[in-house]
Amino acid sequence: MIKAFVHADACGRTTLSELLRVHQWAETREFFGLYAYAAYSGVIAFGRSFGEEFWKQVPSRWLLGIDYGRTQPSALRYIIGRANTDVRIYDGVQTVGRAGFAPSRDFHLKTAFLLNREDTRFGMIAGSGNLSSNGLQRSVESGITVQAKTKPMFGASLKAALNTAESMWQTATPAVDIVDVYEERWTATLPGIAVDEGTNPDFENIDMFWIETGYVTRNRGPDKPGNQIDMPRGMCRYFGYEVVPDLAPKSVIGPVTFKPPFGGSVTRDLRLGGNMMEKITLPVPETHGLDMYDGKVLVFSAEVGGFTILALEAEDFDSAFKHRVADVRMMSSGRRYGHIV
Repeated sequence: MIKAFVHADACGRTTLSELLRVHQWAETREFFGLYAYAAYSGVIAFGRSFGEEFWKQVPSRWLLGIDYGRTQPSALRYIIGRANTDVRIYDGVQTVGRAGFAPSRDFHLKTAFLLNREDTRFGMIAGSGNLSSNGLQRSVESGITVQAKTKPMFGASLKAALNTAESMWQTATPAVDIVDVYEERWTATLPGIAVDEGTNPDFENIDMFWIETGYVTRNRGPDKPGNQIDMPRGMCRYFGYEVVPDLAPKSVIGPVTFKPPFGGSVTRDLRLGGNMMEKITLPVPETHGLDMYDGKVLVFSAEVGGFTILALEAEDFDSAFKHRVADVRMMSSGRRYGHIV
């Protein structure tokens, strides 16, 4: 059986919903995912949808690309750290050593096989969506789902593709062999970190600023994307507030009005947390056109009546703004932030 799908609206089928549907149909005993690149947002979205039991019960293999440095090291480390996983990199030894991680041959697969050989249930989802939150569930993408429930059907529809994928797997590089050097070289390509010598940007004249989110606490429950992040002390100045040196922990700094892509304006208090970091509760992502915040880069732009907010994949942020970032700084967690000129 073959079905086509297009990400069209919030209630429609997506790459992620199809992966989960076929997984439940097949009662998967082997998962084999092949993706051109992986973003931290994507592996978090996958993990949240499939649940911790998936990692414990289903052996999974992941063949990923690092072409042009699009895959985030944090995404590799997340999957490597799950139970029952084996992660390899297509042409990894060669690609990790080249300038700009330029591949000898582009690796563009966005395919997953969900296999239950014992009960003769075989599934494949292939399409345009990569292993990012956008590619799995938010962007306008298309794909096909193939399901075979007999060995003749499997032989006619999926076997040749699976055999080719298996041959690529055999020659791929174990991710654990190169993830350290990849992360070191990947980090070296990021914009430089400013040395703070007591001077600060002219906050009154900064219209756009940004911050990496990393992992976002599940403050809304384990099955929902979180919407509360910590920011460094002093980031309140981007929102128009001065730093109060003796402000008590858990005090309100002031209200911030956000203007997300959908759902109308949202006003939330910016607070000083018990850890002495500034804490903000952002608009509920799935009802305001923001999908999720994990692994994203948040871009704020000051406008009359509030701040527009975008939640971008790291690759998309780099494409749009990397040449315009200024005064890049880093939190103790390694998350970066700064403003856009």
